[in-house]
Amino acid sequence: MNTPPGEALALHRITALPLDLGDPFYTHYTLLKLGAEESVAFYATRLADLVARWLATQPAAAWVLTAPAYHAIPAAANLLCEALRALLADRVPPNHSLSMVELHHVRVDPAALGARELKRWEDYSRLGFEERIASRARSDSLVVDDPSFAGRAVLFVNDINVTGAQRRGMASYFARVGAARVVWASAIDVDEEIGRREPQLEFALNTSLRLTPEELGQVLTRPGLRFTSKGMGRLFAYELPELERVLAGLGAERRAAVLRLATAEGRFDGPECAAKMELLRAACARDQLAVADCRRQV
Repeated sequence: MNTPPGEALALHRITALPLDLGDPFYTHYTLLKLGAEESVAFYATRLADLVARWLATQPAAAWVLTAPAYHAIPAAANLLCEALRALLADRVPPNHSLSMVELHHVRVDPAALGARELKRWEDYSRLGFEERIASRARSDSLVVDDPSFAGRAVLFVNDINVTGAQRRGMASYFARVGAARVVWASAIDVDEEIGRREPQLEFALNTSLRLTPEELGQVLTRPGLRFTSKGMGRLFAYELPELERVLAGLGAERRAAVLRLATAEGRFDGPECAAKMELLRAACARDQLAVADCRRQV
């Protein structure tokens, strides 16, 4: 299968292995995936420079920024796209227009999806090429058609391209909704031959900064952090004792945010996460009781 048509912009291209995962460009990537504000800004400012220079060379067009679809919990790519839109607001050439549209999934029903497919969804960065194609096909079938793209040029923002599986799926989506043109913009673009041969390279990049449960908890309490699907997935991958320790360090406000997002997303409602959701609900209930006690004492 060939790469879908369309130009590709990237801050960094991986054309050979091995990688120096200690390079700051890669260590920031782990924090980007977790939603850390400073790491979103690290890549967004650089990508904004690249896109602004590139737009200045392009014929006039009405551009739409977008990123991979999500339901309630954004991915790092969605945060990157949002930051990029803000940074480009005053840098778009006068003969261009630029707006942003968020793509959304329908709510995932874990019972309908099945435990095996839900696990594949969570472990996408570990999947091989053919498994990614199958998983992307199922995931892309959940994307809600949006008429906003009809007749317009799309700049699809992502944090990484490894095998091209997602690009192929989204190229079909944009053709279906009538987009005039698609350009792919990413922080990291892996040579697809390397990506198909070593698809778990993405998992290595996701975890290039090794974090203990306590260190992850510290990251998740940083000012400006926004919970991402990867961050939530990391939380719910812990066994109960580790999860309890991390939740204890988050504080009431962040615990409430985790519960709100997990409930809205839907994919944590299955039996595999039942005990973990109960642990989270119990912690949030205790927080509410503590607030009520404080109010009574005032």
